[in-house]
Amino acid sequence: MSKFLIKSSAALILALLLSWAYLFIPQTFFSLNNNLRDFLFNIRGELPQSNKIVIVDIDEAALKQFGQWPWPRSLVADMINKLSDADVGIIGLDIVFAEPDQTSPHRIASKIKGNTAELDNYDLILAETLASTPTVGGYVFTFEENNKDKAPMIPAVFLEKGLQDNSSMLQPKGVVLNLDILQKNLYSSGFFNNTPDTGGMIRRVPLIMRYNDMVYPSLILEMVRIYSGVSKLEVYGDEVGVEKIKFGNFTVPTDHAGRLIVNFRGPGRHFKYISAADILNGNFDAKEIAGKFVLVGTSAVGLFDLRSIPFDSTIAGVEVHANALDNILKGDLLHEPSNAIVYDLLIIWSTVFILVFLFSYVHSWLLLPVAIAVVFALFEIFFYLLFDLGIVLNLLFPLIASVATLILLVSIDYIIVSRQREAVKRIFAKKVSKSVMDDLIKHGNDEILKIRDENVAVFFSDIRGFTGISETIGSSQKLIALLNRYMTPMVNEIADREGTVDKFIGDAIMAYWNAPNQVKNYADKAVTSALEQIKILKQLNVQLDKEFGVTLNIGISIHTGLVTVGEMGSVGRSDYTIIGDNVNLASRLEGLNKLYGSTIIISEDTKKLLHKEYTLRSLDLVRVKGKKEAVEIFEVMPSDEGKKCSDELHTYKTALEAYRQGKIKEADVLFQALEKEYGYKLYRLYLQRCKEYLEHPQKPFDAIHTMLVK
Repeated sequence: MSKFLIKSSAALILALLLSWAYLFIPQTFFSLNNNLRDFLFNIRGELPQSNKIVIVDIDEAALKQFGQWPWPRSLVADMINKLSDADVGIIGLDIVFAEPDQTSPHRIASKIKGNTAELDNYDLILAETLASTPTVGGYVFTFEENNKDKAPMIPAVFLEKGLQDNSSMLQPKGVVLNLDILQKNLYSSGFFNNTPDTGGMIRRVPLIMRYNDMVYPSLILEMVRIYSGVSKLEVYGDEVGVEKIKFGNFTVPTDHAGRLIVNFRGPGRHFKYISAADILNGNFDAKEIAGKFVLVGTSAVGLFDLRSIPFDSTIAGVEVHANALDNILKGDLLHEPSNAIVYDLLIIWSTVFILVFLFSYVHSWLLLPVAIAVVFALFEIFFYLLFDLGIVLNLLFPLIASVATLILLVSIDYIIVSRQREAVKRIFAKKVSKSVMDDLIKHGNDEILKIRDENVAVFFSDIRGFTGISETIGSSQKLIALLNRYMTPMVNEIADREGTVDKFIGDAIMAYWNAPNQVKNYADKAVTSALEQIKILKQLNVQLDKEFGVTLNIGISIHTGLVTVGEMGSVGRSDYTIIGDNVNLASRLEGLNKLYGSTIIISEDTKKLLHKEYTLRSLDLVRVKGKKEAVEIFEVMPSDEGKKCSDELHTYKTALEAYRQGKIKEADVLFQALEKEYGYKLYRLYLQRCKEYLEHPQKPFDAIHTMLVK
């Protein structure tokens, strides 16, 4: 049985075991998954502060000035009136007034059977305030029998679509409402229950609950519903439970219980807080209130409304609602797909088998780095899914699958390859280059060292103006450090594209593709590597400018042809390299970048072997020094630049065709227009050539440019 078949069979068993564990393990393990998701939240960090939501906080300062809670309802009415006078958009009360105000003069007089006619009724004062302000009241559902006969009145109409009788929507048994006189005078109302996880952490907040066969909205859902100006809300679901809530321009995905997975913005105090004392004292800027969603709640420790979220272990409960409200208003919502189990199982299986396939072609000493890279990639993927697409999936089991697969494959490799170690040791004893060493480790022989002819893509790159850069830096140590910073990512990019770095010639790099090993589409990989190196250099230059005060520009050439490849050198000191006329040609093409103002030049022989689409433009027909035959050379442009300058390229192509056909006047006009608009060195070069032919019409025309220097 082959090694790959053994690994595949083991992977199948592992995937089945992980699937069983995912479906049947205790829920305790899913708390670990929640902790991993919390870790992603902390990596992401805080999001910008919302400018739509303000929290009016009954904080320690307010309690110190106006007394312990509960306050007289007249004081609450005064606070709401001041908010209304500041043109508040809508007020949401994260408070329930379930009992009559014991401090009301009217209440006190009634207890002693005194005359109450002329005395203030604070509950009535608050009711009148609620009736004249855009205030949405709060109430609490309970999951024990309590006020079973009572139910809040809601102006909204819920239409259920696709929900089955066994919906997993939360179904409380009782409700704690505001006093009737207050509840009836509220603009509207909604519940403000929070539902902590098993560990006490709040990650989800319910948006709807079913009570006495009716669906009721949460405080924040009702506030947004009023803001949207609609009265009907559509609740979509299936036989499992709720999927989403739609109303107006809003679509809010939920879990099966009708809860929103909160995309928390940051730790406590992330939103704008204004002390209730400042509101009552008029010590606030009305502009901070006007048109805003205002949530009234408390952060005072003694009032026991502190919660734990992924960012903070003690956050005011009202700020949890603020986070959920901001999620809905901005539309950056998190949701579990209805078929999340299918996605999770698919990811588990894919992770196992992709890793088996990947690790089957990776040397054993690379298993750990690759495994770390895979774990990092998984985090990146789940980070993207969570915060860019808003999709919540299980992160724990793909990570378990990665680690378990790594352990499994390392164990199998250790058993299978143990008999090959002696052969590998013998090969390591020889002095070879890294690329050859890799091949020797894989094949266990030295046949690759033999001299042979091979078609390869030869690559040269060189730093422009390196002498001036050396003088600018001054220090030889800093110069070497600069070269190391530049060379490292370039070499890594070449290696990532299956290229072989042959040597460093000062500040130049020589590399090739298709030797010592055969590389599929080697010309494409060489060109793609060149384009990627230019991208990498743009990013690297930002750091180089800060550290060394210089930016680097490079020229690259790629020519493809037959060369001699193999182990060459003296007895006792040799290296694996390539030689031949095509190597010299590739080197000379690199120098032409200076003449044409280009960055990447490839030969026609390279262009013929390309399978992918690139943005190319023919630069010239050149006859380099020492060569009789002309070579057509092309500039490779980044695809984004090609899209931006498609009109320019079309005009250039027309001008170049006219020039090569000897239509010098026509070409001159087009090149003048191009040079005037774009100022590219290439156009000035052709203008100079046109000028020479126009000034010397007797001179024989030759579209081929002969280089007089190397």
